[in-house]
Amino acid sequence: MERSPMEMAAVSETLVPGVALTRPEWLGERIADMGISWGTGNSRVSGTLWWCMAASSLVDPIATAYAENRPAPDPALERLVCEVRPDGGIERVFPGPAGTPGSADGARTAGGHVANRARVAGEPVDDSACATGEFVAGITRSTGGFVAVEPSADAARGGAGAEPDSAGARLRETLGRIIPVVAEVSGAGVPSLWAIVADAIGNRALDAGAPEAGATLAGEVAGQLPVPRFTDVGGRTFVRRVSCCLVYEVPGCRMCTSCPKRPAAQRLELLTELATRG
Repeated sequence: MERSPMEMAAVSETLVPGVALTRPEWLGERIADMGISWGTGNSRVSGTLWWCMAASSLVDPIATAYAENRPAPDPALERLVCEVRPDGGIERVFPGPAGTPGSADGARTAGGHVANRARVAGEPVDDSACATGEFVAGITRSTGGFVAVEPSADAARGGAGAEPDSAGARLRETLGRIIPVVAEVSGAGVPSLWAIVADAIGNRALDAGAPEAGATLAGEVAGQLPVPRFTDVGGRTFVRRVSCCLVYEVPGCRMCTSCPKRPAAQRLELLTELATRG
């Protein structure tokens, strides 16, 4: 018998309502947990690592829906439940059962971790990095029955802007509620946290086979969100990142292969090697 996401998560994870992501004390504890897991006492670093995972978990189901040209899940925090890992990271988000805090029932119409560590959005998966201490990406994909929200008419046309109740607009509201709190608690810069979202959207859309859907969703969210960029290297498409996860500031770790802080020529060489390995 197939179990629901709630039942599966309850076996080994902690579930919290989506609005917990806006609570400074709770966020501070989770970011501290992430720092302990990684061996860093720098809250700016641990907060950035935490947000990389959380952001990817939040945008994944929406970017995937856009890539598959189907109604997207409603990202309103009151409708979400978050699955929290022992290291404090957000593994995924999904709707809570009807009638419980942080969730809602009924359909909504709209306009128009390396090994046991959290992984960040923005870095191509490379298992060899596990032996070297590199922080690589790849978020467990979310599944389950989300409340559907249609992309706006502008998004469907690939244009910028979003109707007030579209999935992109509601995602903007959700991110706008969480990011200032993460910045306050961790000391990370707000623009840097928005940049992480852009790379997360790009990677999740790329995973779904439709990079252009990432640009469409980012255009809907707009505001401080950069538009995801892509580059083709060795026959593979990668996100041309605008964000840094700061993992290289963790003792024993190094920069990600695609880190924007690497010299361009070095980054291209490393991505070419990765693409060649397949």
